[in-house]
Amino acid sequence: MRPPKPLRPYWGIEDRLRVSKRKSVARRPMTLCIAASCEDQDRKELCIVVSSDWKAEVGDVAGAEIQNKLYWLFDESWPTLIAGTASEAHDLIACYRTHFNSKGVTRANIGYRLRAAALKRKAEIADEYIQARLGVSYEYFRRHKNQIDQTVWSGIWNDIKKITLDCQLIICTFVNGDPLIYQVEEDAKTWRDDNFLAIGSGSTVANSLLCFRQQDEETSLVHTLYNVYEATRFAYKAQV
Repeated sequence: MRPPKPLRPYWGIEDRLRVSKRKSVARRPMTLCIAASCEDQDRKELCIVVSSDWKAEVGDVAGAEIQNKLYWLFDESWPTLIAGTASEAHDLIACYRTHFNSKGVTRANIGYRLRAAALKRKAEIADEYIQARLGVSYEYFRRHKNQIDQTVWSGIWNDIKKITLDCQLIICTFVNGDPLIYQVEEDAKTWRDDNFLAIGSGSTVANSLLCFRQQDEETSLVHTLYNVYEATRFAYKAQV
């Protein structure tokens, strides 16, 4: 079984599952992105459903601004969702486009390649920080410890150890017809799940609901659309 070519969103969840009009309720800020593997039983193909809210984020706080959180990493076969600080997520995506080689990707090497690119961006952030503080590169800072005041060196080194990507990504693609969903964490750790992944401040509730619904790659497309929609609505409701 192979994915549709090219990979495209089937439809917007809000277009298919209308939400009843209710009086607006004051809610705490929340953001949520979900990707779930499933099967289109009509086409007899495996596919991936992706979903996101539209709230912009500053740091770990969601704001009222509208922000697109679905990007194509290389082309339409690499849908990517973002959560966290938007500017940092855009820089991370740019780093992937520069340093990640999508050619020759296999199930065996894709995780390593994704992790290497995330660590590359983390090293770039460290380099930018040291350049701003001392006017020297990260490489020079590491190799010439004795030429820098030890109090200053230790303080900056402690700051570097606390550096994060300040964002999360969900990267989806297909390899030989198999859906692959990877999550990139703020500390640059990268891991894969066969069934679904969720990021953002509403991810805890969404993950619990999708586990309860036993969402997996054998779930039908129609049921997956509902499960993702339900997880999103429950996550929002939990913020009331």
